[in-house]
Amino acid sequence: MKETGRVLTIIALLLVIAFTAGPGSVSARPVGETYKQSADGLAKEFDSFLKAYHKGDDTGMEQAFSVFRIPNAKQWFAEHFSAEDAARLGAAYGQKTTDAMNSLIEDMNQAGAGNKYSLHCEARGDVPPSGKEDAAHPVQPIRVEQFVMEFQASSTRQKFLFIANFVYVDGAYRFVGGGGGPFWGKM
Repeated sequence: MKETGRVLTIIALLLVIAFTAGPGSVSARPVGETYKQSADGLAKEFDSFLKAYHKGDDTGMEQAFSVFRIPNAKQWFAEHFSAEDAARLGAAYGQKTTDAMNSLIEDMNQAGAGNKYSLHCEARGDVPPSGKEDAAHPVQPIRVEQFVMEFQASSTRQKFLFIANFVYVDGAYRFVGGGGGPFWGKM
């Protein structure tokens, strides 16, 4: 009887701690920094990448750009697409994000290699579900947001636009395709 009372006391104490610790403190939190779901939040996500670019740090750029990859992408695709589509999309996703990073670096090099860049992001709104009829289609709605990003080189003052689509997952925007819509609408 005393043992049951002790267990109930411990459970009650744990519940009090859980409820007074604040919302979200007991659930799993995303690892790393979280960003606002806004144009300013997206611009903030680029800070580390832009700093690494200015330093010419290739490894740093790759590490910094990883914030734009969906964490546990294989699981995320499995939750949002049929098993067949999830396998196809999961296999292609890594290359899609690498291609986006390389395209961005190429644009930055053309506007002024080694420059510091300022960035202004503007939301264009949600991307409606579309794509080829035989393309992969989510089994549940996915909010895809499109942004126009204006990069400006500090010394040359040259500007270029980069249009991309993102999903907001675990406190950050994650790249899912260029301006034409999410990449799964083209596969």
